[in-house]
Amino acid sequence: MEAFYKNYTDLIKTRYQNYRQLAINNNGDGFAKGIELFWRDKKTIKNIDYWVSYSFLDSKRNFQEYDQSLFPNFASKHTLSFVAKKFVTNWKTGFNLSYSYASGRLFYYFNTDNDGNYHLQQQGKAKDYNALNFSVNYLPGLGKKDAKYFTVLVLAVNNILGQKNIYGYQFSNDGLRNKPILPSANTFVFIGAFISFGIDRTEDAINNNL
Repeated sequence: MEAFYKNYTDLIKTRYQNYRQLAINNNGDGFAKGIELFWRDKKTIKNIDYWVSYSFLDSKRNFQEYDQSLFPNFASKHTLSFVAKKFVTNWKTGFNLSYSYASGRLFYYFNTDNDGNYHLQQQGKAKDYNALNFSVNYLPGLGKKDAKYFTVLVLAVNNILGQKNIYGYQFSNDGLRNKPILPSANTFVFIGAFISFGIDRTEDAINNNL
C-alpha cells in the first residue's frame, strides 16, 4: 500500500490569440494525492499466479486553458486491474487473463472572450472504461539445455467482449458539436514471436502482453 501527495507549481497558462493557443505565463498550479494498493498471491490457488491493483486519485489543476482548478481530463479517479496466470508445463504454454477498469474521465469545453481568455462553458463525464483481455504464450524451447536463444510465441486479444470504450470528447470551436475520442479498435488481436539471444527475456515478453 502506498499513499502519495504531489504539488505542482509554475504550470503553463495559455490564451487563444491569432487563431492559436499561446503560452502567456507560468502561473498555473495544482496537486495530486491518493492511494495505491497492490496484492499478489501465488499460493492460495494451486498453479495460479494472480495480482490485483487499485488506485484512487484526487487531483486539481489550474493550467493551460483552465480558468479554475479542475480535475484533469486525462486522469481517472478510480482504476482497477486484475491479472491471473497459469502455466501448463507439459504443454509449454501459459494462459493469461486480465481485466481493467477505470472510472469515466471528465471532459470540458472552454469558450473564449474578446481578449482570448478561456471560460468553462460545458463539462461532463465519459462512461467508465472496461476491458477483458486474454493471451496465450507458447515456449517451444522450454527445457532445452544451454540454449543460445529464447523464443515466445504469443496470441493476445484485448477487449475480447468488444466494450465500446470512450476516452472523452472533442468539441467544435463554437461548442455546438462534439465527437467521442475512441480507441483505434474496440477489439485488438496480436500474433507475434519474441526472440532473445544470450539473455532469457521470456518473462518480460509474457508480462508485456498481459
